[in-house]
Amino acid sequence: MKKIMVVIISIFIALLAYLVLLFIEKPDYIHLNFVQRIVTSEIAAKFDEKLNNIPKDRRTIVDYDTLIDCLNFYEKNFVRRIFSINPKELGFKGPLYSVAKPYDLVEVPSVKVGYRQTGIQFCPEHSYKDYLSMADQMQKDLGRKLYIDSGYRSPGRQAYLFFHYLATSSKYSLIENAKWIAMPGYSQHGDPTDNAIDFCSRDGINGFSDNQTSADFIRLPEYKWMLENAGKFNFYLSYPVDNKWGVGFEPWHWHWEKK
Repeated sequence: MKKIMVVIISIFIALLAYLVLLFIEKPDYIHLNFVQRIVTSEIAAKFDEKLNNIPKDRRTIVDYDTLIDCLNFYEKNFVRRIFSINPKELGFKGPLYSVAKPYDLVEVPSVKVGYRQTGIQFCPEHSYKDYLSMADQMQKDLGRKLYIDSGYRSPGRQAYLFFHYLATSSKYSLIENAKWIAMPGYSQHGDPTDNAIDFCSRDGINGFSDNQTSADFIRLPEYKWMLENAGKFNFYLSYPVDNKWGVGFEPWHWHWEKK
């Protein structure tokens, strides 16, 4: 009986050591190992629960430290290891923008587009003023305009999105995830100055929701108008086809820049 217990304990210790090794193993960028996938799912679930306890109108600007405070020691360690990876190793060639906090955020009211609501968004005051001017001119020219579907996103919000999609649509592939979701600090949405805005039409066409594709967005007359006029209001298409940053074509994604 004693020998059996020794064998069982030895097997348990060996198994535990194996699981620990899998946890600390350098992540495979194409597909995380099964222990890291479990941890990723746990982190995504805890992030979801944390955000659900935050008022809806504050979720896009959740503080990074506030978000990861819901994790245990091992989960925080894993998050730090993932975000310490150089995004260029994952195919993302864009620069580090900023993790600074904006000082002049303006609350953008929720608007009904199609059958859904955009939800309350936030934008730095300077880009929001230019957006309003641009939207007014588009309305005069086309009789319709684009709406803000996603404005400023904090590094905390970006961390949440990265793990959410890593555990769902990207199927635990860091390389696939990096094509669409930037790490904290690398998203133009998180730049407090030259921030990005994702636009949608009054019918809810944004190019990525509800099985939409970029083709749905580029068919919009609003998109053609943007190509011809957005620069007059300091907005520029960030990720055209075959862009140098290694990011998928995003015709809905435009950043503010004072040239």
